[in-house]
Amino acid sequence: METVLYLSDLDGTLLDRDATLPAPDAEKINRMTAAGVKIAFATARTVRSVSAILGAVDFSLPGAAPAALMNGTMIRDMRLNRYVAVEKIPPLSARLILTALDETGAEPFVYTVNEAVPVQGDPLLTSYRTVINDAMRDFMEERIEKYGKPFLPFTSPAELPGETVYFCVLGDEAMIRRAAEKTETVPGTRQTFYRDAYRPEVWYLEIFPETASKKRAVEFLRAWTGADRVTAFGDNRNDLPMFEAADMAVAVSSARDEVKASADAVCENVPDWILSDLRRRGIFI
Repeated sequence: METVLYLSDLDGTLLDRDATLPAPDAEKINRMTAAGVKIAFATARTVRSVSAILGAVDFSLPGAAPAALMNGTMIRDMRLNRYVAVEKIPPLSARLILTALDETGAEPFVYTVNEAVPVQGDPLLTSYRTVINDAMRDFMEERIEKYGKPFLPFTSPAELPGETVYFCVLGDEAMIRRAAEKTETVPGTRQTFYRDAYRPEVWYLEIFPETASKKRAVEFLRAWTGADRVTAFGDNRNDLPMFEAADMAVAVSSARDEVKASADAVCENVPDWILSDLRRRGIFI
């Protein structure tokens, strides 16, 4: 029988409206994973928030697979608590991005990796220059309060600790579109921009290495798990590359119209859909 990897986005897809994983869904995921079903996660979030949000998921079970973080920029073995792949932005490209964002008035959160000087055991660090809107302030305060994530101030690129892997810009749609247009041609990078899953007035622009994407995460996890097929679940524009690389794409019912249009199926609940698919394949758990 063919092996299927079920790969799910988190926010807007697997999580509920307050960005938590419902206890019944965690129980279903653990039950399926214990039976050998391969289930993994692909998200724009970092390991700190993912570890807290998925705290009820048992990553020591047989079907557990690494998690693709920050839109595929980093792949994390959640069982061994280590990164198994990290993509990086060339130093010149990182400086060009900061210059281009300055021209639009946008301010980024800059994510860097410093293996030599990890903070609280994690080499992934987040830096910022100034907070210019409520979206940035809420983003930072939530991650400090909920996940104990440190944010480091900087004034010039020379002060950034380590190698740059990711930029995240938050603002209204007009700002994000201006910033996306200014940065889209920076060599060695790719980007995605989309509306926030919880607050429709907030938009995100995320810039990461050209070697990273949720599409590449599908390819990496397919090889890692030895899966014959990949079924991907998503709701937003940054999930479209994952849909492209998967054998089957499933949008949740609350997904954006363009995501539904790219999907092979629509579901209400990811774990329930997986259980139904297993039954269709003659597997009862």
